[in-house]
Amino acid sequence: MKCNNLQEVFNQAKNMQGCINLDGGGYQAYIYLGVKISRDDLTEEIIIYDPQKSINYYVEIEKDLYSLFLEKGWRDAVIQITQEKYKEKLDRVKEGISKEMNGSQSPKRLRVLKEMREQILKKYYKLTLK
Repeated sequence: MKCNNLQEVFNQAKNMQGCINLDGGGYQAYIYLGVKISRDDLTEEIIIYDPQKSINYYVEIEKDLYSLFLEKGWRDAVIQITQEKYKEKLDRVKEGISKEMNGSQSPKRLRVLKEMREQILKKYYKLTLK
């Protein structure tokens, strides 16, 4: 769903079922699948954050990703970003499995990596159904 501005994207997040409300003092915020959108009450500036870039806090997405949100809308853009995130995780797990197979071949480590791969694939599959 194409949007003309970030306010429309914010309103989609606000009205979407499944988005969690994180309003605080001086701002309104919503989160869906780990991606957060917030609007400052004074300046009405809207910022979109992706938690994958940092472990302990939210970091603003790259400027070029804002066009993705304007082009696809809140829900579809978040799903696309999350799918890409899962693909990157799967690549890392695949690399870990191949290193383990060519290296020490620890059965415990292989089992953990395969379970991790299976869980990521389940999450990815659930996203494709949305």
